[in-house]
Amino acid sequence: MAVSWKDDGAIKRGPSWEQLVDQAARLVGANEPALLRMRGSDLQILEYVKSKKDGMQPLINWLNKNMEPPDEALLSSKIHGALAALENCKLFYTTNYDDFLERALQLSDREVVTVSSEHELSQSLHEKTQVVKFHGDFNRPEAMVLTETDYDRRMMFEDALDLKMRSDVLGKVILFIGYSFNDANVAYLFRRLNDVFGKLPQSFVGKRAYIAYSNPSDFERRLFHARDVEVISIDGNQREEDIAGLLEGMAS
Repeated sequence: MAVSWKDDGAIKRGPSWEQLVDQAARLVGANEPALLRMRGSDLQILEYVKSKKDGMQPLINWLNKNMEPPDEALLSSKIHGALAALENCKLFYTTNYDDFLERALQLSDREVVTVSSEHELSQSLHEKTQVVKFHGDFNRPEAMVLTETDYDRRMMFEDALDLKMRSDVLGKVILFIGYSFNDANVAYLFRRLNDVFGKLPQSFVGKRAYIAYSNPSDFERRLFHARDVEVISIDGNQREEDIAGLLEGMAS
């Protein structure tokens, strides 16, 4: 969920995944990231950078520095505003590292608790809106999912957040926003969720998970339907407006 803001008169957006990997490559002296991509995947490049730099802190510092929009930018974001207006929704999962969602909710006077570790599960979560950081965040850089090893570990689905997710999905409907089968481990997550639903005695398989997807072809529809994820088509040329409209319809 991108946010745009002005910085010294220029329009600025948070870095994309491709830009993050490009910056990582530059940190180890590879000024032509495309050459590294000829030798390995993005996750392998990040694994290489972590080994060369003895950690990911330089990259995390760069990422954090480039993801600091003012409150006004979050208030003007149609999607974040629509998410904050979902008063009956008190549980959000995100793979983003930034705090845009938490801030947008707080700016709408919602009491928010961020969950990114087992320790935070001990907080009083009742009556608060939870934002579960499934890939970690800047407050716990050691837990951020960035490298190939990180993703492999996350895909085991065996830590405290995974157990929480399995519990949270019971009796709820899930809406995915901003994901595709090109995202690392997302397709696997869809399958695992479907496995959980399918084992429930009275599960509503095929009606429990939805995804907002830009201009889906038969290819995407069939892949999602095979995992019992219902596709909600949105216009790729007005993606932000369509997603905001979908969320506003849910709130009404």
